[in-house]
Amino acid sequence: MITRKVTLGGVLPFSPTRAQTLVELANSFVCNIILQDSRGTFNGKSMLGMLSLGKLSGREMLLLAEGRDAQRAVDELALSLEAEA
Repeated sequence: MITRKVTLGGVLPFSPTRAQTLVELANSFVCNIILQDSRGTFNGKSMLGMLSLGKLSGREMLLLAEGRDAQRAVDELALSLEAEA
């Protein structure tokens, strides 16, 4: 399992367009993708999961990926999650 702390960038909650872009990116990987903080765990491949991120008061999360392309998934998703838009 690969983990990385990320700081969500941009405006929260995520717009539906941004959430959809993140979900599409996450679904381009074979591995399982989870975002987690002290208040909950969110499926990174789920539109509902991504839209739910914006309801959190904090911006720091743990990005977890498990599977054969986990490192590449974490690298690319971290960049997208931390982007300002």
